[in-house]
Amino acid sequence: MSRPHDEVAIVVSGHGDFALGLASAVEVIIGPQHDFAAISLPAEESPSDFLARLREAIEDIDTGAGVVVLVDLPGATPFSTAARISHERAGVEVIGGVNLPMVLEALVRRQGRQLDELVKIMIEAGPAGIIRWRPPSEET
Repeated sequence: MSRPHDEVAIVVSGHGDFALGLASAVEVIIGPQHDFAAISLPAEESPSDFLARLREAIEDIDTGAGVVVLVDLPGATPFSTAARISHERAGVEVIGGVNLPMVLEALVRRQGRQLDELVKIMIEAGPAGIIRWRPPSEET
């Protein structure tokens, strides 16, 4: 697969196999993606080992257009680790509370977009992907 150098790279991360599940769903829905990584945080991994793996993943997929790290829980270890990297490295954004609609929207709309613009798209896509379905008989 060719590697466009104008696309923001995306990392998903979270506790357990959360990120791997998101990445698997992405592949089923829109196919394999370049400059996209899923980094899990197993219960037995130390924060320093996780930091090293997340830092390496960011370095490996950064095309120069920036990297967005999407994590499961704001304030938890994946979030705080990504925030630490963002503080040390320019061009890394961190968003907590990731969901599948947010990841899909980012991946299909990242071509030619600047980092800030793509972050705004993701922030809007997350809540927009949450709906409550009710049977017609229960609607008021």
